Amino acid sequence: MVEADEALRIGLVNRVVPAESLVPEALALADVIVANSPLGVRLTKRVLQANVDASSMGEAIELENRNQVLATRSPDMAEALTAFRERRPPAFGAD
Repeated sequence: MVEADEALRIGLVNRVVPAESLVPEALALADVIVANSPLGVRLTKRVLQANVDASSMGEAIELENRNQVLATRSPDMAEALTAFRERRPPAFGAD
């Protein structure tokens, strides 16, 4: 078990909030995540799960690099670039 302040100090978490702010903060973070490419979010979750058991940093980086290549060739990437050029939020389709 790690206390909240210690978890923050060692980088295990990126912020600590009061208990009464937990749900609103979690929902705000969920809004940030859901605004991203569905494929990118899915690949990120998979790489985090897989790399828990990675045998080396090189193996972990190789998997992340593979996912980056896959993501750049997706329709989501094209939409992200178009949205950026048009200065609007991207409208990703559900994968």
